[in-house]
Amino acid sequence: MDGTPIGLSDDVAESITLQFDTDSAPTHRCRACREELAETPDGYESTSGDTACADFEPTVDTDPDYGEGPHDPERIRLSWCNSATAQTDESEDSVALSISVGDPRGAFTFTIRRVPEDADGDLAGRLIMHTPYAGEHMLHVSLTPLHDGTYVVGTYAPTRRLRSVPPAA
Repeated sequence: MDGTPIGLSDDVAESITLQFDTDSAPTHRCRACREELAETPDGYESTSGDTACADFEPTVDTDPDYGEGPHDPERIRLSWCNSATAQTDESEDSVALSISVGDPRGAFTFTIRRVPEDADGDLAGRLIMHTPYAGEHMLHVSLTPLHDGTYVVGTYAPTRRLRSVPPAA
């Protein structure tokens, strides 16, 4: 862990979990002033309640003067992630990675396990990978396939024909 090897213990699952405070943590920050922002029905405001950005810069002549315009929100990186867990289970001869991006009570889980050496069939001793897929029963969040192994997470209906998205390296 953190660069230090850890040994596996017999028949006990080992796990490392990162949990993020998604209930009270801000999801946006202003590109100009860098203040954390909360989304309100009237737009975005800083934690102090300011809707005007002190570092606002007009982009066209019809914009308000410097320091008098609205905040320019951008998503804070990784604010979409509730948690990530890596878990090893020697009794199952498996490693699982779970990532929660929607309801924090669930997660997408990717698992690699070895089929026992003494199992019947051609897969004995082979590694098998289980991944989430569109149409899966009790799926964490809906998935829309882009191509084999790549999905859009969440509700998505393309408005135009997609060009091929290169697979992850």
